[in-house]
Amino acid sequence: MSSILDDQLRLMALKQYGLIKSIKTSDISEADLSLILKNTDNETIEQLATEQLQHLNSQIIQNNLNMYHKFYDLNGMAAYRARTQSVNELQNRYEKASPDEKVKILDILYNAH
Repeated sequence: MSSILDDQLRLMALKQYGLIKSIKTSDISEADLSLILKNTDNETIEQLATEQLQHLNSQIIQNNLNMYHKFYDLNGMAAYRARTQSVNELQNRYEKASPDEKVKILDILYNAH
């Protein structure tokens, strides 16, 4: 129940700030973009939110690829945990990835094992 109220409050705050202005903010979260997409009938806002969500997802995927490569040749428990966390995040991101990003993710995941 509190989750629904939290979502409603966040949506009200986003609307008050302005949905388009919120979407164009560089630090908007995936959760906020998803909330906007679920609760709008405006095609322009839908398109902007979708593009921003794809861009954000691409950045997160690239960050995980970079992290995996950074720790690829290192030994030790911390490096192992960082690689494992990166692989897990990439597996979770695969569903939302663009076709090009899916190829990158599959290549990393294939070489990770």
